[in-house]
Amino acid sequence: MKYSFMKALYKNLALITSLLFTLSIIGLAYYLFIFPERIANETHLISLMEISELKPVLDELYVFTGVSVLLGFIAILLHLFNKNNDDESNVVYIEKFKEKKDSKDTQSNKGEEEDVDEELKDINAKIKKESDNKSKAEKLLSHLADQLEASQGAIYVAGKIGDKNIISLFAAYAFVLPESQTVSYEFGEGLAGQVAKEQKLINISDIPKGYIKILSGLGESNPAHLILCPIIKDNKLLGVGEIASFKPFSKSQEVLVEKSLALLANDLVKEGHKEKEKK
Repeated sequence: MKYSFMKALYKNLALITSLLFTLSIIGLAYYLFIFPERIANETHLISLMEISELKPVLDELYVFTGVSVLLGFIAILLHLFNKNNDDESNVVYIEKFKEKKDSKDTQSNKGEEEDVDEELKDINAKIKKESDNKSKAEKLLSHLADQLEASQGAIYVAGKIGDKNIISLFAAYAFVLPESQTVSYEFGEGLAGQVAKEQKLINISDIPKGYIKILSGLGESNPAHLILCPIIKDNKLLGVGEIASFKPFSKSQEVLVEKSLALLANDLVKEGHKEKEKK
């Protein structure tokens, strides 16, 4: 916006100065035309009889001034012509650029969608081989970790304790937690609980310090990027998926996580029924 305004301002200033130049040349021509008479009227050094002897010199000045005026008009006409051409050229350029950009974006999005679809087919084929729901969830997390270069993953199942809505840890990948220990959050509690409450995917690039720790033979470190995604079917929350990484997640990776977790929807429904039967 600012660039367009300055460009228009410069063009208008150029037009105004060209007009002033032409007017000044016209004024000079008129002044030269009355110059002999003014000399005769204002001074006694040159008499009227001697003015005619200056005619050849004055004619040269008239010719020079006339040519200058003509060039000034031509310059203004050319300036106006070029301005119109620039405007038309800019419109064409913008349209062509927009068409090319839209075409590239469409091709890029199409390619990413095809990649995601291929990944989903691969993931679905692998988790179907597992015998129980927890193994399917763990297999899915392991595959996502490989594809996204993620360092940790978890899947929580939605449930209830009394009147409280909660999510409980169901399956994990590289999760530092004894098998006998359970992890659960109320809706709205912590990041996972917040996603369960709002039922919206979040992609975080500034994980709170100490939220997740990765333990390895090389020591302890904290990943910087985290995706938390709700698992929903028929407008009902079934669980929350959580993937942590040391690298940022792209939009296409968000889609892959969301669609991959959706493959577990039916299995999580079965898990919910099992929990109810136990109670």
